[in-house]
Amino acid sequence: MNLSRLVWLPLLLCMSLAHADEMTELKAELNKQLPDMQLQSLSPVGKSGLYEAVIDDRIYYFTADGQYLIQGDLLALETRENITEVRRMEVKKSLLDRIDEDDMIIFAAKKPDYTVTVFTDVDCGYCRELHRQVKDYNDLGITIRYMAYPRAGAESESANKLIEVWCAKDQQKAMTDAKAQREVKKTSLCENNPVAEQFEIGAKLGVRGTPAIFLEDGQMLPGYVPPQKLREILDEYLG
Repeated sequence: MNLSRLVWLPLLLCMSLAHADEMTELKAELNKQLPDMQLQSLSPVGKSGLYEAVIDDRIYYFTADGQYLIQGDLLALETRENITEVRRMEVKKSLLDRIDEDDMIIFAAKKPDYTVTVFTDVDCGYCRELHRQVKDYNDLGITIRYMAYPRAGAESESANKLIEVWCAKDQQKAMTDAKAQREVKKTSLCENNPVAEQFEIGAKLGVRGTPAIFLEDGQMLPGYVPPQKLREILDEYLG
């Protein structure tokens, strides 16, 4: 029997219980200080004495007593690792994974190797260029999942154009027509369209312009990436 293990086990158990008690007290304090928050997770950050809180899909840090909030990136000096960026990608991936594909407009590859999620705007020149090559992406084994991001805002004319696309019976044709600056067949704007919600999701994910391409691990590639270049990036990072 390993005696050192027997010595350490009670100590580890006490440390775990201490963390649990501290988190319970911290949750109570945060609920008092921030009653409208939607706390998704709370966990200690190594030996820093800080706690990471994911609130409304954003990362914050709190002192154990809940009296101080730190907003920004946390770096581990010894390893030079950006702890926040690693977690940020995990949170982004979780958010993307929760989105119903029925709310997306998907151009699927016949033999898919990768899937990317693209926030798009029909009035965006580089979005149009990307869409003109959608078959090339598909032929390279890349499935394109479109989400709406009207750069001028959820109440803009661009948003109304996107709503018409999402409300169309043939969404793929409507997307292609809109990107080619052809008139999309008018429909009554469906009440349950996801355009405004997707615009908000894009903002949470850090989208500032279009196209914004998200890889399956949550990494964002801002801007237009040609088909072959995107395939090379996917092979390098995810292959």
